Amino acid sequence: MNEYLRLMLLFAGLFTYMFIGAGLFHALEPGWFWGDYEGNITVTVKDLGIWNITNVTPAVPDMHSWYNHTLHDFEPRSYMEAFYFCATVITTIGYGHIYPVTGFAKFFTAVFANFGIPAFFYILAIIGRKFANLVEAGEARLFSRVPGPYGRRTLTLLLVELFGLFFFILIPAAIVSKVEGWSYGDATWYLFVSVTTIGFGDLYGGYSESFFAFDAAFGIYVFCKFWYYIVALSWVATMWILLADVMPDTESKPEAGELVNTEDQDRPEMIPAQA
Repeated sequence: MNEYLRLMLLFAGLFTYMFIGAGLFHALEPGWFWGDYEGNITVTVKDLGIWNITNVTPAVPDMHSWYNHTLHDFEPRSYMEAFYFCATVITTIGYGHIYPVTGFAKFFTAVFANFGIPAFFYILAIIGRKFANLVEAGEARLFSRVPGPYGRRTLTLLLVELFGLFFFILIPAAIVSKVEGWSYGDATWYLFVSVTTIGFGDLYGGYSESFFAFDAAFGIYVFCKFWYYIVALSWVATMWILLADVMPDTESKPEAGELVNTEDQDRPEMIPAQA
C-alpha cells in the first residue's frame, strides 16, 4: 500500500475514533464536563480556614455562581467540549480542567486512552520519520563539510529546534494571546506546556467569553487546536528521531574476549584480543 494512502487512512481512523469517543462521552455522562465543583468549593473554603459549619452550606450556591461567572460561565459546550477532552487524552497533555466524574466514565476514559494514545503516537512516528528523512537529506547537502556525524547532527538539531520554536510557539503565541485575551508571556507558556505535553493546567484555552460567543466558534477553535497538536507534536517526534538516528548502535560489535555464538558451529567462539 502507498505510504501516503496508509497515512490518510490512519488519519481517517483517528478522527473517526475521536468523533465516536466524543459522542459516547457526551451521551453517557452529559454532566461530567465540569465535575463536582460545589463539593470542590466547599473543600476549598474549609482548606482556607474560613470554614463555618453554620453558614458555609448556604453560601456555597452563591460562591458557585461567582465561580461560574468568573471563569467561563460554565455553560457546557456539549459535543465539542467532549472532543476537546478526547484531544487532551490521546495527546497525553491532560490539562485537568475537564475530567470524568462517574466510575463508568473513568473506566471508559481508560479504555479510550488505551487504544487512542498508541494510535496517535504511531501516526506521529510516521510523520516524524518523513520529516526526519527530509531534514537528513538537507543536512547531507548543507553540512557536508562539517566533520563527523555528531557535529552535523548537532547543527541540524539546533536549526530544527529554532524552526519549531519560532513557528510552533512564538508565532502561534501571538495568535493565542489575541484570541484568549492573555498576555504574550502567558500564551507562550501555555503553548510550551502543551507542545511538551506537560499540561500543568494553570492555563487552558477555549473559554474567552468575548471571542467564543457561540458554540460554532468554540468548535472551530478546538478542531484547529487539535490539528495544531498534531503538527507541533510531529515536530517533537522529528527531533527525537533525528537524535536517535545518530546515537550509537546498541547492537555493537563484540569486544575482545567476549563469547559469541556462530551459525555454523555448535560451540561459541571467542573474539581474539587485538595485538
